[in-house]
Amino acid sequence: MKIPSKPKMAQLRRIYELLNRNPRITITDISKELGIMRSTARNRVHEAFDEGYISKPEIRKKSFSIFREYMYFVRCKDPLELYLKYREDERVTYHAVMDEFANLWVISKEEIDIDGNVLLWGPRSDYHVAFAPDHTWKTSIKNMEERIEKFDLDEYRPKGIIQTHWDEKIEWDAVDEILYRYFKYNLRKALESIRKEYNISGRKGMNWLKKLPECCNIMVRYYPEKRSSYDPYIFVFETDYEDFVIDLFSELPTSSTFFKVSDKLILYAYVERKSVRDDDIQPISDVSELHIPLLMRKLLKKGIIKSKAHATVNYHWGKST
Repeated sequence: MKIPSKPKMAQLRRIYELLNRNPRITITDISKELGIMRSTARNRVHEAFDEGYISKPEIRKKSFSIFREYMYFVRCKDPLELYLKYREDERVTYHAVMDEFANLWVISKEEIDIDGNVLLWGPRSDYHVAFAPDHTWKTSIKNMEERIEKFDLDEYRPKGIIQTHWDEKIEWDAVDEILYRYFKYNLRKALESIRKEYNISGRKGMNWLKKLPECCNIMVRYYPEKRSSYDPYIFVFETDYEDFVIDLFSELPTSSTFFKVSDKLILYAYVERKSVRDDDIQPISDVSELHIPLLMRKLLKKGIIKSKAHATVNYHWGKST
């Protein structure tokens, strides 16, 4: 794999920071911020997206009453069969086949019956995507170990990082829904196409984008060594120290996504492979390199988490709804 030069990586990192601040920042403004030609800035942004350094800005509805979604983590006999079935189910907006504690993850617009042992289910909270710090994996693990060591349970004060709006209402009409589906997986899409495809005025589109933070979570994710270099994991925690756990895993250099289902805190993270599991091709001789399991052990021993589970996401399917 060809490793980008340090100046190029610095530009990619800066693009992530700019997109995190303003997901629809123009190429012209990016070129000014980076001090490079507009054509170079355009090419660098395309490279960031196409090669998997940065995800295209996405949006997800917050947990208002009219947007309520239900998540299910299930252990079933034939996850592939259900995976194929739910691709055709309009109630299901996302589903994935996994390994470990559960082998199927389903997100649905309404409560559904699923064949198998439902291990965890309930309405989801809002999402929280951490801003990925600019440091190495080794540094992140060192920082996390130090934070666990210094953490005092008696001094903990909750921040309320993850929000829920299950009993709150928000105005939302058919045009809002069209715009949401249009921008769901790429918030940088051009407004001009909306006028041509849906006959929605540019003013309506601009006004909708202005109110977007009120009704949707905006997500920009960063992967300093490309997304393909990491494994996607789901971690499920039972904890009375939710915000500390969120802050702790926000130290990871890849963008961590957090949400809640029932009373459990869930982390969706792209993790350095050798930090979680041994590699059959190049076995890890030193168990100290299995950073995440050791961190989990420390969290349990100190009483910061009561229980934990994890699963590897093998493949998934998401709908525009």
